[in-house]
Amino acid sequence: MGGQVSSFMNALYNSKRKQLLGRDGAGWTKLGVFYFFFYLGLAGFFCAMLAVFMALTPRDRPRYYSESSRMATRSNPLSPGLGFRPQPEADKNIIIVDNSTEREKPNIYVKSLEQYLQIYYWKDDNVEKGGNDGDEGDKENMGEPSRKFIIEKPGPCTSDNQYGFAQGKPCVLVKMNKIVGFVPKPGSAAEEREVYQSKCGHNPSAIAVRCHGEYPADEDNIGSLTYISEKGVSKNCGALETSWFPYEGKTNRRDTYQAPYIWVQFDNPKPNVLINVLCRIYGQNIDYDKKTGRAITRFQIYVQGEQQRVSSRRSGDV
Repeated sequence: MGGQVSSFMNALYNSKRKQLLGRDGAGWTKLGVFYFFFYLGLAGFFCAMLAVFMALTPRDRPRYYSESSRMATRSNPLSPGLGFRPQPEADKNIIIVDNSTEREKPNIYVKSLEQYLQIYYWKDDNVEKGGNDGDEGDKENMGEPSRKFIIEKPGPCTSDNQYGFAQGKPCVLVKMNKIVGFVPKPGSAAEEREVYQSKCGHNPSAIAVRCHGEYPADEDNIGSLTYISEKGVSKNCGALETSWFPYEGKTNRRDTYQAPYIWVQFDNPKPNVLINVLCRIYGQNIDYDKKTGRAITRFQIYVQGEQQRVSSRRSGDV
């Protein structure tokens, strides 16, 4: 046992040859110098490749986008999706309206809308204020400010009115998701042009957004809808002006592109019924596919009342 310990200690450090782990001072110095320059060269090669990558990659947009990206394939044409607010929880798409609660009680859906709009407009306002500070060189690099999207007459869809939730007539914000370089064309696909004309009519300067019940029972329970757009109010469809497209990416500090949106107010949804809502967008170059979820968004509306809760698809609790 003592011999094994002695051999082990001698392998660690040989006092006769003055070697540590089999190498003397000169050997360890040579090894250290070798690995120092080896890793220095490796780090330099990595930095050089990173510099080449950064030099070839656009800073304002992905290298591959629009039709040249994986978003567009032979079987799946490029098509934007839709989004909605309020959505307090990202993994849930139900909007519960309880108009029996006191007005002073906080509403999570109203709060969600206020937070979204606060950030939506804060970015633009913050850049406008920032343009008054700093030296002239900074101002030149900031470029021209982006246009500010705003619906001048939102009607009942305001914070003061709690976006209609207090009256049981909720307002839902619907917007088109951003795709770099994509310009939607007003109209509709040829195979649904007749339906499009009967539902929305034709607006040569805007693309149409329409919401409806996803199933026949939902159509019966959803009631009438009011669409509040940038340039007016309609009972048929909402409108997103094509002048807000395309989204070109963030090219400078003052670029705070705001995706246009519409308000959809549910005027008289049936209470105590879970209503499945489907909103879709029309366009000549927008491919609609309900199965894959292209050009649509889905959510549910439930207005609480005193009657027994009944689902529009099957009886039962929400």
